[in-house]
Amino acid sequence: MQVAEWWRRVVAVSEHLAGVEPLQEDEHALRRGAQYYLRIGELSRGFLADPDVGDAERGRVLAVLDDLLGDESEPERRAIVLTFLWPFAGQSRPSELGDRVRRELDLIAGHRPAGGANSGAWQELAEQAKDELERCGLPATVIPRGARPAPTGVVLSVSAEEPAGVFLDWNPLDSQSDRYRALVGESHEDVYLSEYVDDVRDLFARAALDVLAAAGFTTAVRYDFLYGRSRVCRVLGPPEHPFD
Repeated sequence: MQVAEWWRRVVAVSEHLAGVEPLQEDEHALRRGAQYYLRIGELSRGFLADPDVGDAERGRVLAVLDDLLGDESEPERRAIVLTFLWPFAGQSRPSELGDRVRRELDLIAGHRPAGGANSGAWQELAEQAKDELERCGLPATVIPRGARPAPTGVVLSVSAEEPAGVFLDWNPLDSQSDRYRALVGESHEDVYLSEYVDDVRDLFARAALDVLAAAGFTTAVRYDFLYGRSRVCRVLGPPEHPFD
């Protein structure tokens, strides 16, 4: 079984992770990359924030993760690094910290708004993002988070409660149609259709988020591979220098 090079490097500098064995290639019938992410999600959650992990070991792992963020050959590098960094974001940071890891920690911190943030500010941000998307030809809807039924297309949902902020998603156009419901009700079709819809949902959501990022909005994506693929897109702040 092949083991990813970045995982070898992490194990080499961490006494606490040295005994971890990656999953076998065919376990859970997952594609090769996902197996590692699931395993890391289970084992690294809270690792950097663990009081039993010394500063030296923590610093070595953070250095490897910083290098991984710059590795263009690893397409899922942010997903991997965020599994380590998310629980660590609330901890004190070492004085020596790579610029890439520092940036990710700053983005994660933006997921936890300061006490002065209010629903009105998040609502205004969502409306700004909506205007920018529509200016680029992408219709969007702003709703309270959790509102049902959720509209189709790009949706910017505003939450006033923790986790507060603006969430971005895309809902499939035919998810409420009779044809869609008939397909998902058939045992031989539901898994494949659901996977297809999930893939398309990710593509559209990331494309919309990339448009906002290109316009100068502060955005972030949180990944969670503990219980399977999970992706949350966030709009964290307006452009510092908006286009006229």
